[in-house]
Amino acid sequence: MRDTQEPSRGNRDISLSGGSEMESIEASEWTFMKTEWQNGPRILMGLIIAITWSSSVFAQITIDGRYWKYNGKRVLLLGGWNHGHNPFIDHDTDNDKDNQGVSTPAQIKNAMDELVTAGGNYLRCVLDPGMAAGVQGFDFCAKSGNKYDLNAMTGPFWKRIEMFVAEAKKRDIIVQLEVWDRFDWIDGSWGGWPVSPWNPKNNTNYTTASSGLAASYRSYNNHPFLEGIPGHPKYENASKSRKQKYDLVRSYQDKFIARLLSITLRYNNVLYCMNNETHTDPAWGQYWMKFIEDKASARGKSVSTTDMFDDVFRAESSRGLTYQLSNRGKYDYVDVSQANSRHADEAHWNTIKWIADAARKMNPPYLLQMTKIYGNDLALDGKPWSRFKPGDSDNGIEEWWRNLIAGVAGVRFHRPTAGIGLCTTSKNCISATRKVESKVKFWDVEPRLDLLTNRQSDEAYLAADPGKAYILYFTKNGGGSVGLKLDSYPDTKFKLNWINIGTGNFESTTTISGGSTVIIDRPDGSSHWVATIVR
Repeated sequence: MRDTQEPSRGNRDISLSGGSEMESIEASEWTFMKTEWQNGPRILMGLIIAITWSSSVFAQITIDGRYWKYNGKRVLLLGGWNHGHNPFIDHDTDNDKDNQGVSTPAQIKNAMDELVTAGGNYLRCVLDPGMAAGVQGFDFCAKSGNKYDLNAMTGPFWKRIEMFVAEAKKRDIIVQLEVWDRFDWIDGSWGGWPVSPWNPKNNTNYTTASSGLAASYRSYNNHPFLEGIPGHPKYENASKSRKQKYDLVRSYQDKFIARLLSITLRYNNVLYCMNNETHTDPAWGQYWMKFIEDKASARGKSVSTTDMFDDVFRAESSRGLTYQLSNRGKYDYVDVSQANSRHADEAHWNTIKWIADAARKMNPPYLLQMTKIYGNDLALDGKPWSRFKPGDSDNGIEEWWRNLIAGVAGVRFHRPTAGIGLCTTSKNCISATRKVESKVKFWDVEPRLDLLTNRQSDEAYLAADPGKAYILYFTKNGGGSVGLKLDSYPDTKFKLNWINIGTGNFESTTTISGGSTVIIDRPDGSSHWVATIVR
């Protein structure tokens, strides 16, 4: 922080020439009071700046070990939402139902209130600027006739982004922005590229010849839009004339991100993820991470940045995750959402457990984030999204709890129909999680399935600080009965509280004794259950 007080000018003779000692003292006192009165506003302003700066730093969403800290306290991020992408798009494609009643500002605010009432505090916002402008009419740049001007980054897009972030901030909700999205650059999906301001046929700033961008793309792979940054192999190996085309397009990309940051850096509740499910070279995301970090630093702020690789579900075989694990210094945290997209049951646990173990071994350990938890009865075989095998609604609940037991710092239910979004089931699950937190913090325990006996596959999952605290989750699979090893704690009493995840409510409470392996039976098989066991 800059020093706002004037530098010392040394000692000055403040006596009046020819005056008495008393006059000298009175003059000294008057000069002191005058000096203090004159300096008072400066001192006060300095204090205000110091308090404001420290309050801003104190409130900023930051990383604390393997979990988040906000407003000076560790916090577990929990969310669910019925839009998968940016908060003002109503695209209804052939494989999802994104028009779920959260499009107007009033609807968005009401949904935020629903989330907070349930105990939620985490939202996602994928920008998709091409689709927002071309499909929905939320322009991010000026338009004259049927052509856009990328030099003038203005329009309703920005007002809606600020509304979303500001309303979230009022409710202490953290927003993860996903800056770029591969589906925004192609003709398919929701048809963003043909009508996008970035498309050379739609703007006055460049042509196909001057930019190297085509008017049509069927695939996001090898798309020139995301190759034109220093560090990308295509850029580094390009001819001088090709680099000029890349540089031209990037100059407008820079303007877009700079305009975004002019809004979002005013808020302390924003996380920055460079891409949604990226397939491209890591250099693309790294360029934008540095761009954002540099802009934030220039404003005296620190932000958390990362990238989301689509192949994370492959765990140890994932090229993206392997790169992140091999380059700890380049990413603040890791969004491993896609680990939920191809696995279910014990296979899902094995995948996320491997990732969590690898993240813990980093120096410092990586924080893990799950922006998308999949699973919905509407996505079963023969229905939209079924080819990705996200599983049923119960699978979504199971993924939520496996992730938390494994040590994931933030979880969020994906939109219908790929996930259950924000509904009664998800809200009750969020409430149940907060009730667990009231007894045991997830950051105080570690995965310990080895302390369970007679466990069937995918029947139960345990996190523990042995002898002190345990979180025991039962899926709806299996017999619902396991043994908990408490042999090392004779003459010790533990209080067991049951929480019904289906209702979000506390149920029965009992006391169990250590000194042996204690059989624990879930109350019934009609719901998902979680127990806290505390010494």
